[in-house]
Order: sequence, then structure tokens, then C-alpha cells
Amino acid sequence: MNERDKKIIEHGFWALMLAWFSYMFFYQNLLLYRWHRGLPLPSRLPFMIAGILVGLAYFLYRWDRITEEAPASQKS
Repeated sequence: MNERDKKIIEHGFWALMLAWFSYMFFYQNLLLYRWHRGLPLPSRLPFMIAGILVGLAYFLYRWDRITEEAPASQKS
């Protein structure tokens, strides 16, 4: 396993953590500011999708940076 693979695994883990925390952040903010006791809970699906999109955007950003660095490090 080379350095590039290790970075991909590391940033994949951070993308999952970021997706989870952003989902919780979006959903909890809705519950705190818009939801009142006695009402049925809103659907979590849009917030899960938003969390997944945030995590995916982070991973794709890091993936692009890792693939840019790979040719430069192989030339050395």
C-alpha cells in the first residue's frame, strides 16, 4: 500500500465523518428553530442527502488534490 492509497483511505474516513456531522447539524438546527413539541417529526431523508452531498464534495475535492500531487511525487 503506497502513500496515495493511505491518503485516499484517510480522506474517505474524514468524508464519512463530515457527512455524519453535517447531517446532524442540519437536522438538529431544523428541530431547534422550526419544530415545536406535539408536531410529528420531519423527514430525515433530505438532511441525509445533504450530509452525503457535503461528504462527497469534500472527498472529490481531496481526490482531485491527491491525483494532482501523484505525478509530481512519482517524478522524484
